[in-house]
Amino acid sequence: MNFKRLVLGVALMLSMTFVAQEKGDFNGFAGLTYPLTSGSDLGITAGVEYVFAEKFSAAPSFTYYTTSGVTNTQFDIDARYYLGDESFNWFLTAGLVINSASASGGGVSVSTSETGFAGGAGAMFSISESLDLLATVKYNSNIEGVVPMVGVSFGF
Repeated sequence: MNFKRLVLGVALMLSMTFVAQEKGDFNGFAGLTYPLTSGSDLGITAGVEYVFAEKFSAAPSFTYYTTSGVTNTQFDIDARYYLGDESFNWFLTAGLVINSASASGGGVSVSTSETGFAGGAGAMFSISESLDLLATVKYNSNIEGVVPMVGVSFGF
């Protein structure tokens, strides 16, 4: 029953499309990430976005988590589908997530990597012609939790 509601909700959101960014736009974004799971650490995220169709963009990003004694990183390859208008542009996002962690001590080095999927939604609120406040919330299958990110998006 929950899956049917999810499909219905997504269908309703897709039916209410307005204007998105223009094809060919290239933007950068940066922000802070904090997974809502126990024992999480603050992450610093940076990425780029390329709008390849009127309402679709590709947005790869890299996150470095401030875990003490461990190198913990995440690489996202997301697709975004834009809804809304120029002053408040919101989007649905989904993509591939690669989490990596490594630690070394006493001459021994251990590393692991896990690939999964993430999906969610985000919004951009226009501050100026080339600067937006950015907020996203995604579910990450690797950590089995919700990962919000708050930052800025800027045009090149």
